[in-house]
Amino acid sequence: MTVTRSTAVRQDIQQLRGVAVLAVIVNHLGIGLLPGGYLGVDMFFVVSGFVIMLSMLSGNSVSGSRLHFLAQFWVRRTFRLWPMLFVTVIVTTALLLVTGLANPDSVLTGLSSVLALSNFRLLFGRLEYFALETGSDWFMHTWSLAAEEQIYVALSVLFGVVGLRKSAAGTVIRTRLLTAVIGALVVVSLVVAILPSTSEVVRFYAPHTRFYQVGVGALVALWFAHRGNHILSMPARIRSVVLLVSGGCLAALFVTNPWSGRVLSLATTVLTAFVIGAASQRQHASGFVPGRLLGAVGDRSYSLYLVHWPVQVLAATLIGAAFPRYAVSLALTFVLGFLAYRFVEDRTRHRWRSLRIRRSIAFAGAALIGTLGITTLGYLRADRLAGGTAVESPSERCTREGASVWVVGDSHLTHAPIEPVLAQALDGNCLNIGGYGIVMEVVWLDRESAGQREVRIKLTPTTWLMEQVRTAAVPPRSLIVVHFLSAFLSDSSTTPASANFVATEWESATGTKVTREEFISLFAENLRQLSAVTGERGGELVVTSPPPDFDWLSVDIDPALCSNRLVVSRECALYRSEARLPIDAHRARGYEVRSLLDGLERELPNFTYIPLDTPFCGPEYCSNFHDGEPVYQDDDHLNAAGARLVGPLFDAVVDRATESARP
Repeated sequence: MTVTRSTAVRQDIQQLRGVAVLAVIVNHLGIGLLPGGYLGVDMFFVVSGFVIMLSMLSGNSVSGSRLHFLAQFWVRRTFRLWPMLFVTVIVTTALLLVTGLANPDSVLTGLSSVLALSNFRLLFGRLEYFALETGSDWFMHTWSLAAEEQIYVALSVLFGVVGLRKSAAGTVIRTRLLTAVIGALVVVSLVVAILPSTSEVVRFYAPHTRFYQVGVGALVALWFAHRGNHILSMPARIRSVVLLVSGGCLAALFVTNPWSGRVLSLATTVLTAFVIGAASQRQHASGFVPGRLLGAVGDRSYSLYLVHWPVQVLAATLIGAAFPRYAVSLALTFVLGFLAYRFVEDRTRHRWRSLRIRRSIAFAGAALIGTLGITTLGYLRADRLAGGTAVESPSERCTREGASVWVVGDSHLTHAPIEPVLAQALDGNCLNIGGYGIVMEVVWLDRESAGQREVRIKLTPTTWLMEQVRTAAVPPRSLIVVHFLSAFLSDSSTTPASANFVATEWESATGTKVTREEFISLFAENLRQLSAVTGERGGELVVTSPPPDFDWLSVDIDPALCSNRLVVSRECALYRSEARLPIDAHRARGYEVRSLLDGLERELPNFTYIPLDTPFCGPEYCSNFHDGEPVYQDDDHLNAAGARLVGPLFDAVVDRATESARP
């Protein structure tokens, strides 16, 4: 998403940049208004290809030797891009270290962005752009800058070898030859990008699968150069129709996000090329819409793009409420973006003109070495801090007699390390009095249904538990029930493919056959009774719903394979490929039980419902990775890192229990 100054600034191009950066900023907010707003980056690829080729074709760029052309071209690019990027990386890294928010994976991405390699950092790490874990990377957005610069290397070399001319005589031949070469590469890149065998991660980050977008923009510029015109020759009415249809379709893609990423990227590329090609001479000068605001945003699009993502991650870290977070994020993005443009970008972008090429190269090299040194020190510091704060799962258990908090549950309490986390938070003031919720009889199906299992479930009677509460010498102030029942009560059409829980007919405690809906009603009545008994003794009932479950029960992979921060194994790629669950699919699983628990919280005065999925789910996906590390030990049980993530969800319960335990 880079910007190049040509001999005349076209307002139509600046307004396209403005639209693209606004779409990306709104999409990254997570509001849901522009689910396809990320396609603004695809627009930038096309626009940048068009502008960069115009820059190469300008009279000042085509004189002299190939070496002189390449040196001048890359000095201009360096002064255009590096100052703002370096300031962003240094300031953000310093902020992360000062606030204690630094994690080595994020700082490593920032370090790689300085070398224009952050797209490969994310690619080799199999960090999908839309995955929840990638969203915690403060420099994730720099991947597009890196991919563009890698493509520009190829374009500048092609132009130097094929397109550079020393006189006007060879202009037509050179332009045709360059058009043919770039056109062939565009076709190859497009084929590779849309092939089903090309993984989504490669398609998104790799320069060879993005080349066709930049190349299409370059071809539009070359077409105009070949014709010697600045606009397409067509009637004004047809031009208006082309612009209206192309612009309307782009807006529809931003709002609806209707197809797969491959189709959307191709459609955005073609539509953007149509808009650029159909713009009139008047629109070149004044833009598509009246006023200067959109053009001013486009002028500052590079600065806005660089600052918006760190600002949004910071706002999401510090502000919980949605609307204040959106407001603060937008306000800070535009304030910092406009200030950065005024005091950094605009002051340095043309600085190379006052320096000789050798001095410019020396100046840029010193800046690069200095920034690399600072960022490397930041990475080492973040890595040391992360190593110092890493702790093993606490060994405490809930074993204190007369404790203020009782806990009961299934394997999510004991097999997953939630009980030790609770015991640590309560300073041992808790007692595990047994299991509750479900008893499973697992019957594995035949080989043709490998990976699936049929489960028959019966509800454990609550009489013994209510009797424990009634007769306790020191009744619990809180009774916490940790269970996985909501997933088992999912509709059969929404259960994980690897765990086909047959949810049509169940057994009650007396062995009577009941439907799934009747079974849910029995569960609800048990909770009401337990809440009433707990309330009689002055206590509260706390019931959880489980974290998300994932469709990889049959994947036998050691999470340690994903421990390398830079390059992960092929096996880890498989592990990560199942690390995402669409939020709609997660909500569909166990929807009835979660709705029931939410309703009971409103109905019963001493009932608290804690969903354990919030640390793992974002606006679009749930993930079994967090900050690049696995937080699950199997398909649904958390590991120590995952248990620590859900620990803060019990803070209010812990505070009430601690307060009641004081003399």
